[in-house]
Amino acid sequence: MLKLPPCSNSSLLTFFLLSSFLFIAGCVPNNPEVDYLSLSSSAQYQSELSDPQAKALYAYGQFRLYAAEEKWAEAIAALERAVAFDPHSNYLKLLLAKSFLHEKMTVEATGLLDQLLIDQPDNAEALELRGDLANLTNDLESARHYYEQALSEGADNNDIRFRLAMVLAREKQYEDAIALLNNMLAKDPQLDVARLALARIYADSGQKAEADSQFITVLKNNPRSIQAALDYGKLLESEEPEKAVSFYQDFLVENPNARVIRQRLVEYFLGQQQFESALSQLQEIRWEQPDDSQVVSQIGLLQLELHNWTSAEKEFQSLLNRGINPERNRYYLALALAGQGNNVEAINNLKQISSQSVVYPLAVLQLAYLYADKNNISEAIDVLTGALTHGAADESLYYYLVALLGDNGRIDESVSYAQEGVAKYPKDERLLYQLGILYEKQNLRSEAVAVMEKVLLVDQNHADALNFLAYHQAESGTDLELALSRAKRALEIKQSGYIIDTLGWVLFKLGRYEEGLVQLTEAVRLHPDDPVITEHLGDLYAAMELWEKAVAAYQKVLELDADAEGVVDKLRQVEKHQ
Repeated sequence: MLKLPPCSNSSLLTFFLLSSFLFIAGCVPNNPEVDYLSLSSSAQYQSELSDPQAKALYAYGQFRLYAAEEKWAEAIAALERAVAFDPHSNYLKLLLAKSFLHEKMTVEATGLLDQLLIDQPDNAEALELRGDLANLTNDLESARHYYEQALSEGADNNDIRFRLAMVLAREKQYEDAIALLNNMLAKDPQLDVARLALARIYADSGQKAEADSQFITVLKNNPRSIQAALDYGKLLESEEPEKAVSFYQDFLVENPNARVIRQRLVEYFLGQQQFESALSQLQEIRWEQPDDSQVVSQIGLLQLELHNWTSAEKEFQSLLNRGINPERNRYYLALALAGQGNNVEAINNLKQISSQSVVYPLAVLQLAYLYADKNNISEAIDVLTGALTHGAADESLYYYLVALLGDNGRIDESVSYAQEGVAKYPKDERLLYQLGILYEKQNLRSEAVAVMEKVLLVDQNHADALNFLAYHQAESGTDLELALSRAKRALEIKQSGYIIDTLGWVLFKLGRYEEGLVQLTEAVRLHPDDPVITEHLGDLYAAMELWEKAVAAYQKVLELDADAEGVVDKLRQVEKHQ
């Protein structure tokens, strides 16, 4: 059946490239060609001005000063001058490449490193940096090549091994990554960063038992490892959520100040809609940090969710008193006041919210709702139209305004605003569906059908639009097989007596009476007081020559709607067969 509702239907493996860079303004090479840091600071600058290395030293000194002040554009320019004065210094070139990488100047870093490796292909530090650059740009194959080459050139560096393992893992070469990390741990069992990475790789590759073992070992070695606790907890959440909660709680007993773990527990409880438990954890955080406005805001929002209106009012009023995010917190304060039935104060607060605020559309909607709730429909409509006139951009404003106008018999205005809303938000299926229903109410069936087809282009699983079109096709006797598939699909998505009626009506039109009888009987059971559905069942009985049942059905229709069009004639026809 075509039901016209009122318009107001109401990876675990996440790895960060470990920086191998020292604070580059203070980097000292192991075997520099020119030891810029060990030169005497008492050297006579004037007498050495003609010496290129002295000029390089001076530029290098400028680099150090600028870098210490975080003036990287000036620092890099100074270092480029130093390289120009001493073009054979690989140390300066490497330092410049690190500076480029620090500023994410990947093109410049690539060119410099590639040229350096042409001149000195066995430079392990340049190979390492080139691997870092490839890693940063997600060129994993090249990163792996440069790291492996750096190690083959004798770089005995666990940082390089670690980053190589990370690259292998990102390439899903889990066995090679695991072997490399296990080799590192065999030499140094206390290398927890490698063990933690190993646990993550085991988890990401589905080897849960091995991941458990490694996480537990890391936590045994370092019971306060927040990162290990987070990663292990998330692994447990995916398969043993109750165990994850127990683990977090046990960890907090030993590490009560581990806020990030407590916050993770809050997030877990929120995801499970265990709002009381989430609130309890937030209260613990607040006890430790009473002035944290973000925590106070979260507590207030949970109090709203739990309908603890008085407590919510207290939290948001406290934030307002401190001048924190006044527009947003005033909106939430209004919700808390409205929840207590204090509509006057709620409205007063909502009116104070600026039209420039991000919560202004929400405030307008709430204001209109409060007016409408007290049957001040004209004021509700005025506040919505006023907001739209002043440029408020939100499709929900149109949706609610169209609903209010339509429900109060102002159909032409409702259609006008629905059309305006659809023109601005052509992908909003709610507005499209509203417009289609309004066209149907105006007996503009072809326009309604066209709009409902657009709804399906936006959302192919819109059950009500599917039902509308299926019912239309049944009524017109066109595309009945398509109508059947649409009705079935609508019913899969949404269990509704009206959709069941549509399915039964389509089956009737297809001549599949026995199947239709099952559906229409069920639809009448669900909606015994709907005359249209009962009439459909009467038509089916008549087609099946079940005359007594047809008479009873038509008589029931007339009891429900004495003016039902054509039913009296149908009743007279079937009575002739008794």
